[in-house]
Amino acid sequence: MKLSFRKITLSVALTAVVVPLFVTAAKKNEVTHNSDELKADYIFMEALRQHAIDKEDAYYDLLSRAYQLDPSNSDVGFFLGYYTVMTSGDDSTMFKNGYDLMKRHFNEAPADFYSNFVYGSINDRLGSRDEALKVWTTLDSIYPHKMEISYKLAEALASSGDSSKIAKAIGVYDRIEKTQGKNIPLTTSKIRAFLSSQDTASIYKEVYSLLKSAPHSVENNVFAGNVFAMFSDNDSALSYFDKACDLDSTSGLAYYSRANFYKSIGDSVNYDKEVFRALSRESLELDAKLELLTGYIRELYDDPSQQGRIQELFATLLDQHPHEVDIHDLYCSYLIAIEDYAGAAEQLGYALDIDPSSEERWRTLLSLYMQADDYAKSAEKGETALRYHPSSAMIHLMLGTDYNLMKEYDKALGNLNKAMELTDSVDYDAVSQIMSSMGDVYYAKGDRDSAFVYYDKAISIDPDNLLALNNCAYYLAVEGRDLDKAEEMSARTIKERPDDATSLDTYAWVMFRKKNYTEAMAYIDKAIANSEEPSEELYHHAGDIYFMNGEPQKALEFWEKALALDPDNELLQRKVKHKTYFYE
Repeated sequence: MKLSFRKITLSVALTAVVVPLFVTAAKKNEVTHNSDELKADYIFMEALRQHAIDKEDAYYDLLSRAYQLDPSNSDVGFFLGYYTVMTSGDDSTMFKNGYDLMKRHFNEAPADFYSNFVYGSINDRLGSRDEALKVWTTLDSIYPHKMEISYKLAEALASSGDSSKIAKAIGVYDRIEKTQGKNIPLTTSKIRAFLSSQDTASIYKEVYSLLKSAPHSVENNVFAGNVFAMFSDNDSALSYFDKACDLDSTSGLAYYSRANFYKSIGDSVNYDKEVFRALSRESLELDAKLELLTGYIRELYDDPSQQGRIQELFATLLDQHPHEVDIHDLYCSYLIAIEDYAGAAEQLGYALDIDPSSEERWRTLLSLYMQADDYAKSAEKGETALRYHPSSAMIHLMLGTDYNLMKEYDKALGNLNKAMELTDSVDYDAVSQIMSSMGDVYYAKGDRDSAFVYYDKAISIDPDNLLALNNCAYYLAVEGRDLDKAEEMSARTIKERPDDATSLDTYAWVMFRKKNYTEAMAYIDKAIANSEEPSEELYHHAGDIYFMNGEPQKALEFWEKALALDPDNELLQRKVKHKTYFYE
């Protein structure tokens, strides 16, 4: 196994060992050096200077030169080895050469704390347990009072899986404990060691010992509750969670932990109560609140009876943290999930007032207003978004769509042309999408020929652009042009989206214009069945299709439904009044 770290990791790690090695180099044995050794020392110092100013290429070249001049200098060898290991990538030979240099330095200079700490850590990452244990054992014997070494040694012993080594690990942890006293991280490490040997009795003993050291500590009682819960000793676990809450009624941690406990045992009633208590504690960290609330929402968001309680929780959090963008984001996501798009847009607006830098939030906001058919509001917010993201092709594209639907065609085309200008020509999906939107605009403004030119361009660039395929097919049917081509295009969208109401309606209308009324009726029925809220257009098509299939009464019912949705439609008025089909 090889390691591959980013340059910044290398830089930080090397910085930790630079200073001691300056000292080492300065205190070389007072012996006579030959000229190559002296040159090597000078070049080594220059290499360290280059590294300090982030000249990594020069650093490596100078290290290599110093080592060539004096291969006996293990300090130089260590630095060269470390750099080689960190930059070896998938080159196993390069990695081994670097590793061997570091290993050699350890064997020759076992008391070099900083360098060998790095070497030991690398062996930990590699999973080289025997070598890591050798390093930590050696360093611990030389530096018994350095706790960072003691921890490393204990971890290496505990991870071995060998019962005798685990016992030694516990001994090292006990030695650390005498210096540092009882604390949760240390107790956790000891429990982890006992778990590897399935020594439950010792785990309980450690928990009781921790509690004895500070019986009125909220954190210690929560810790005890979590340990007992891990072993399904739910009565004991709950008693410690209760005690933690009693010790400090303002403790967010205590109530948060008890809430998660109730959730883990499936006690939904108490879990529900405890979530509210935990989230009302201002001392609970925001990340914990968001994690708790997210879990709560995930379980209950689709229950309409819980919506009021969930929104009450959000109100509580926003009262405590009105300027936390993450809360507004989470609230927005929840409101989208329950299809409250207006409310979601409001929360996203608050988030953008706090931090307007996120292009993604602006795009989501525009989408929400478009979802609500509020194109004027979407356009307004889109223009604001451009102040922060003037080079966003996507925002220009969305503005183009807004202005098209608002029948402001010049503004629509202006934004779409800008979107095209800002889009990489090899981004075929985006280019095709923009071309398709330009087709929509040209058709809406009455320039049919230009519209079909742009649709064809969009499809030639991306043959899988389903929106372009559908719209082109539909407008060809409306115009009565190239109906075979329209059928082919629409059939492709049906194949990819067999349950999409819009695609089904288009195919039905193509069949209608081809006078294949029986097939048209089959597809319009399926379109209506798959539409959550059938539109005026869908009902209107259905009425025309049923009339041509010899079912005038059914046709009239559909026309009446369409007219109820669009009462000013004069053509529908005539059809309903005269109970017959009229050509447009």
